[in-house]
Amino acid sequence: MNSVNLPDDCSKQWEILLLLLSSEEKKIDRTNENEIDTMNYFCQNEGVRKIMLQWLQQMKCSYGKKISELDTALKCDNVSLLWRQRGNDKFRANLIEESYTCYSKSVVYAKHNGPMYPLALANRSASLLKLKKFKECLTDITLAIESGYPEELLHKLLLRQVDCHIELGQRANALSALAAATQHVSKLGLPASHALDFERHLKILEKKLENPMCQNKLDDEVQLPQCYDGPNVDFNAASNAIELRRSETAGRYVVAKRSARRGDVLFSEEPYAWVTLPSDNPVCEMCCQPDINSVPCSRCSRSVYCGAACRAAAALAFHRWECAGAQCALFPTIGIAHLALRVLLVSASEGFPPVPQQSLQPTTAAELFRSYADVDDIQIYKEDMPAFYRMFNLVTNFDKMNNNDYIQYALTATMLTIYLEHFTTFFEYLPTKVPYRLSGVQLQVFAAAVVLRSLGQLVCNGHAALSLSTVETENDGGGCTVTEREVRRATAIYPSAAMMNHSCDPNVINTFYKRRLIVRCGSEVSAGGEVLNCYGPHSAREPAARRRAQLRAQYKFTCSCTACLDIARKDFVLVFSAYVCQRCRSPVVGKRAQCPHCSADFQLDRALALIDRADELALQAERASSVDERCRKMQASYKLKQQVWHRHHSSLRAAADRLARLYADIGDFNRSVELIKQNIQSLEYQFGSFSVEVAHELRKLSDVMLERIIKMPGHSDYRDWCLEAHKIIKKAVQLMDLNYGSWEVLVRRLKEQEAFVASLLADSRTPETADCVHHNLHYNLKI
Repeated sequence: MNSVNLPDDCSKQWEILLLLLSSEEKKIDRTNENEIDTMNYFCQNEGVRKIMLQWLQQMKCSYGKKISELDTALKCDNVSLLWRQRGNDKFRANLIEESYTCYSKSVVYAKHNGPMYPLALANRSASLLKLKKFKECLTDITLAIESGYPEELLHKLLLRQVDCHIELGQRANALSALAAATQHVSKLGLPASHALDFERHLKILEKKLENPMCQNKLDDEVQLPQCYDGPNVDFNAASNAIELRRSETAGRYVVAKRSARRGDVLFSEEPYAWVTLPSDNPVCEMCCQPDINSVPCSRCSRSVYCGAACRAAAALAFHRWECAGAQCALFPTIGIAHLALRVLLVSASEGFPPVPQQSLQPTTAAELFRSYADVDDIQIYKEDMPAFYRMFNLVTNFDKMNNNDYIQYALTATMLTIYLEHFTTFFEYLPTKVPYRLSGVQLQVFAAAVVLRSLGQLVCNGHAALSLSTVETENDGGGCTVTEREVRRATAIYPSAAMMNHSCDPNVINTFYKRRLIVRCGSEVSAGGEVLNCYGPHSAREPAARRRAQLRAQYKFTCSCTACLDIARKDFVLVFSAYVCQRCRSPVVGKRAQCPHCSADFQLDRALALIDRADELALQAERASSVDERCRKMQASYKLKQQVWHRHHSSLRAAADRLARLYADIGDFNRSVELIKQNIQSLEYQFGSFSVEVAHELRKLSDVMLERIIKMPGHSDYRDWCLEAHKIIKKAVQLMDLNYGSWEVLVRRLKEQEAFVASLLADSRTPETADCVHHNLHYNLKI
């Protein structure tokens, strides 16, 4: 190993170290061992321990310091000052969003008890006021004052506070803050110019207060949907309409005790453990709230929270043991192993429960492990059972795993145990959280074995927590297009929802509110029917052979779901990358010489030549000097592609989408609408009428229809357009709600659009059916 050249960047050394060490250790097949035996060996392997400790120390030297003038793992007031100065420049240039970003970095890097922290918060509050984020502005003002904002400048913050309260309709609070500002200034003895400035600002605010104010604007509290038929006391976090069963062939699985309809909630579960993922937009590391006004860890600059309460809760639960690792860039380097460590830390924070057999008093890690596994794996899902039992008894698939992979997991668990031993005081704390007297060595082996076991469990039970991110992009034609993308915010483990078996054609939909998983019926589930989730490979996206290979590789089973066994649907997905027969318009898959339907010759060379010509026209369109010319070129490109690709080809949909956007930009809304409707039909065929793909396309259609209404109010078809737009927006709301939840910003935006169009129709509105998800969703969007 000494002769091997490792990368200079020690974060890139990790995978190579694992490969090298596992190749040295693979002489012994360890897959027949239990986790305790394996970790006993590695925790006593001085050679492995020395290498791991040396690597961890290198990580600390490389990353746990000031990286550059603008970045540091620790707190640094000089870095904070540089970012605040940049923020000031952006603010003066009226680049408010950019100033906010700079000030946020200044907040993150400032020493928690130093002079830069309150100044950074105060400056960020100025940007927040301009951005009309009044609640966040008030929070920053409060934090700045509590953190020692200079007395001689405090009146500015108090006036800003008044402004926010006025905007939020909080009259009493505004008057109180105004009085505090006036009283504070009376004690300061401001210079004449500053006093005049204060008086001018004061008069503006007093004038605002004279105007009628709306009532106190309370937050719209998110009403999370409740489990259908109430909570299930025998199946934690599950609906009373489902139950957990076990069989020899399927293991544990979930069935419906009574029929459930599309949209019914079957699970509403907080994770046992979770970790947020690296993101350009900050995510609270405690509650997984996205797009937060970040409040940083008081020691490092790598962890952020949505507020002081979440920061305090995280410090108590796990961050005090993770802070050193965050500074060392350890967690982005080791991937899902971070979540395995978090399982241990959360378990310790909650306290490991007594073993089920009360007469036992384990004195070794092996005895404790055996006792935790000696449970009824159905009964542990009762509501009053400790959550740790459910986590501990998830499957690991170690018995089906490649020996080399298992050794790499064990090496990772060893490294994390060494990290806790040498970089934290965790092992001084752990004895208080284990209900039995174990020696220090046994506690370390126990902790390492929990991490190893969790690694196996997470690979086959972990969930990616998703949310919707919207992006507004200005295209070359001058139009502004809103697009959405699903963003992975966190990786989490949900022991109850993990009991669902896989299907490539699932009957549930997973939605997330912060870190909570809410599982709804995606289709009707009859009494006695199995509730089936999708572990990733989906029949609408990949052919059966590829799906089965992926599932065997990660989950160690051969899928025998309906979609995989149905011969007619085996290669259903291939039609979405098929050519079109010139004679009968049927799909021609792959490089066939003849159409399989009418036996007409298929000329692949000609088809490829037409696609090349179409791509050249699309490129010319991108370079065109005017939007009209761009539109003509793109239209010509699209027509050529229609001659070659089958009407459901995914690339033809993409071409139609680009053309639809261009039509909308030049005000040709009717053509844009027709192309989007065409895409909706194709998406319905591939993914189903209630799919997230159709939901997004309906949102796009509603935007274009709304733009048409606003831009062409005098058109003879105006009323019909309003009626159709209202219907489409309503369906978009329902499908987005079903697939993402009513709490998503985009759903609220669509509801505002629906209300706006409804107001246009108010005088001539016809009676409509009740807004019920179970009835209105039974609408086939064959537009």
